[in-house]
Amino acid sequence: MTIIGKKLAFEDIEPGNTYENCRFATSMQEIRVSDVTFKQCQFEQDNFGGSEWLDCTFNNSSFANDRFEGSTFYRDQFESCQLIGVEFQENNWKNCTINDSRADYANFSGSKLNHCTFTDSSFKEVYFRYLKLVGGLKTSRCNFEGASFVNTKLKGVDLSQSEFGYLEVNPDDLKGLTINQFQAASLIGLLGVNVK
Repeated sequence: MTIIGKKLAFEDIEPGNTYENCRFATSMQEIRVSDVTFKQCQFEQDNFGGSEWLDCTFNNSSFANDRFEGSTFYRDQFESCQLIGVEFQENNWKNCTINDSRADYANFSGSKLNHCTFTDSSFKEVYFRYLKLVGGLKTSRCNFEGASFVNTKLKGVDLSQSEFGYLEVNPDDLKGLTINQFQAASLIGLLGVNVK
């Protein structure tokens, strides 16, 4: 069922529904949402800490500067979303995608990302610190300028089709990272190599 242009309580969200141009009031209960599509929806709530989102699609929705600490995302898709400054710390993500979205200044620190894919999105100055990556991280046509991967083992991560001029990363964590020849110049200094 598709619900269009309604103001609803968060508790009114039902599995299998598509919500378009809807506005959701703040929930005082635990947030557990599954099998729902949100299109151009607004959420009055800004703290979603400890929430669970399974098989959800977010299309043209904004969560800018919202808080999702300790949350779980399984098989979710973010399409053309505003995720700027979002706190995704200590999250558990599995088989999720972020596409055509802006997540600049977001914080994923301490999270576990399992088989996730980021495409055509901006992750400028994002904190990916202390991540546990399972099954690598697939990226394509993303911008990671100034992103911080401190204490994140980058084995299985492919940034070769994305762009960055500078990354904050420990040299010991670079093993297994795939980059292109132009990106190599920005990382080689971390290894103590001088280029003339």
